[in-house]
Amino acid sequence: ALPEIRTLTLTYALAGADCIDVAADPAVIAAAKSGLDAAERTAKADQRSGYRRPWLMVSMSAGEDPHFRKAEFDPAICPKDCPRPCEKICPVEAIEFAADFAGVRRDRCYGCGRCLPVCPWGLIAAHSYPTPIDAVAQQVLSQVDALEIHTHVGEHAAFKDLWQTLQPWVGNLQIISISCPDGEGLINYLKDLQQIMKVPESAPGKDLKASAIALKTKSHHVIWQTDGRP
Repeated sequence: ALPEIRTLTLTYALAGADCIDVAADPAVIAAAKSGLDAAERTAKADQRSGYRRPWLMVSMSAGEDPHFRKAEFDPAICPKDCPRPCEKICPVEAIEFAADFAGVRRDRCYGCGRCLPVCPWGLIAAHSYPTPIDAVAQQVLSQVDALEIHTHVGEHAAFKDLWQTLQPWVGNLQIISISCPDGEGLINYLKDLQQIMKVPESAPGKDLKASAIALKTKSHHVIWQTDGRP
């Protein structure tokens, strides 16, 4: 999948994307940066005026992180007459039914979830295999420009722990995006996050109910994604 990530990054960069969001994985980040470098060389060779290198963003979650989940199932209980749609739909060929191996190759699976709904017997599940956030932060946040944090209403403790872990790198980021789906108590929860992050309560002429709000802080902007379906 890494060559595809490089190609997609290059394509979106040349198409004018402002920010490209990838998983917080060192190999994925390296592939994306290679694509950004290639796009910059292409833009210079073509003498494109106004080209700006997109920011590179990584996503993390407060609490269980879907970015670190893997598909999992027991191939021994799969019906022998199953057409194996899971094998066909996997974009990185992580699911195999070969003589020497059957199941999910975890080193290839990146948790896209496409195989879960297509299994006729409902035998595939997604399990999280999180890397300690402090290790992830140390490896990747010094290499990127932006961060997206996924959270849900009520995850105060998890968000606070994550935010404290990220503190050494936050000041170097251009953008921080807080992604939170709609739910009861959303506005109060976002205000609590403001206190944790010490972000000003409102920007002139803006309302926390807006789908995205950029608030200027000392060293970066914060975008609140509250569109109900981040």
